Amino acid sequence: MRGNIDLNLLVVFDAVMKERNLRAAGEKLNRSQPAVSQAVARLRDLTGDRLFDRSPTGIIPTPRAEVLWAEVRDPLALLQRTLSTSKFDPAKISGEIVFGVSDDIRILHWPRLAEAILLQAPNVTLRMVETNHTSVWPQLRDGTFDVALTVAGQPPAGMGARIFNQDDFVLLHRKDRKAPKTAKAYSDCRQLALVFDEEQPAYADEALEAAGEARHVIVRTTRFDALPPMVAELDAVVALPRSIATRFAETFGLSTSPLPLPFPTAIQKICWNQKTRNDPQNKWLRALLSDVLNEACAVP
Repeated sequence: MRGNIDLNLLVVFDAVMKERNLRAAGEKLNRSQPAVSQAVARLRDLTGDRLFDRSPTGIIPTPRAEVLWAEVRDPLALLQRTLSTSKFDPAKISGEIVFGVSDDIRILHWPRLAEAILLQAPNVTLRMVETNHTSVWPQLRDGTFDVALTVAGQPPAGMGARIFNQDDFVLLHRKDRKAPKTAKAYSDCRQLALVFDEEQPAYADEALEAAGEARHVIVRTTRFDALPPMVAELDAVVALPRSIATRFAETFGLSTSPLPLPFPTAIQKICWNQKTRNDPQNKWLRALLSDVLNEACAVP
């Protein structure tokens, strides 16, 4: 792109891309069609591309226009919200909010989170995208979702996180099974495993290896809610964060016991891309999630 660019040209460009019609874009911006056409002509000169081709129903963006729009539409939306002189009101927002949610948090907290969000923002649509500790940061960087809720490590550069719960691990098993008291007894049990990345060892494998033991896993899954029926029917055991293990024990008539060897702590976080840290909608969303989750996870 040659020379300096007027931000107003990008505002017009954004409207034209959304409407795919010069007259409709002008009406949206309260500008005449000739003014919109003039802005598009200036952008064509600056980019060295025709940007749009005519069609029977309006206009069709060129590949260069699509690339340019992908680069400017999110920053423009953020800038418009940030510079708005009115106080942010979630009741006035609409559209879709996308969440990355790990399976256990979905089971434990999603209904109350959705209720709290929709109470304040009744016109939005909420969409969940599955995530976990191995995929959350790349997904946030790629813009897959607006905010994520999962176990996560230290955020990398450009990412942000806030802890809302820390869970120790316990063993979920049938009530008629005697809880293992040693690493050897634990390794001899029929094992279930949650696996999100085949190249990354599970916590149980690392803990047993440190104790000089290994285990035989009879079923691997990425789904938390697949575990309780298998624990009951297969007389298997699985190590889980205490909160989800307790829920499963209460719901499925199972038991939990302390693990006979050290496990790391599951640190659950609200995660976001720092590009959105000052976005009023994202700030409101993170604050609301934090309030609901901190109350839900508070120790009685």
